[in-house]
Amino acid sequence: MRKKEDTYEMWKRTNALNSKLDYIKAAASSFYSQKQMCQDLGITEPTFIQLKKKHPEIQKAINDGEAILLSDLFSSLKRKATGFKESVTTKSMEKNPIGGTKTKIHEEQKYYPPDFEAIKYILIMKFGKEYDPKKFMLEMMEKKNEPEVWEDVRNIGSDNQDEED
Repeated sequence: MRKKEDTYEMWKRTNALNSKLDYIKAAASSFYSQKQMCQDLGITEPTFIQLKKKHPEIQKAINDGEAILLSDLFSSLKRKATGFKESVTTKSMEKNPIGGTKTKIHEEQKYYPPDFEAIKYILIMKFGKEYDPKKFMLEMMEKKNEPEVWEDVRNIGSDNQDEED
């Protein structure tokens, strides 16, 4: 009795596996939900879940796609934190009095200054609470949890007077 092939094995047999894995990786790097991926692949979510468990290559494609997404997001955050310049091109058409049209292309540099919220986020996430603007409040909260030590200051002054007399 021959074992029934699953979707992964069918993709492999029909030479579609590499393109399916490439799609899964690209979709995972583009914020696609599992539901969207399943619709595009033409399979149900329970089937997809079973395939991920049974065939590590599918989960690897998802992980690789998510790693690309994470890298892209960190690059964008770093770019926003450090500021950047961007060329903006606009085209406009003007009618000539003679009857033709003239195309004007205008290019300008646009500057986006550093974003201090992005800078704070990177500093806190990468280097810890030492760079947290709320560091003082955090330290006060930590000290509040320490036991209080009380000293009797009346005895300190009277000891010195007894020795002098």
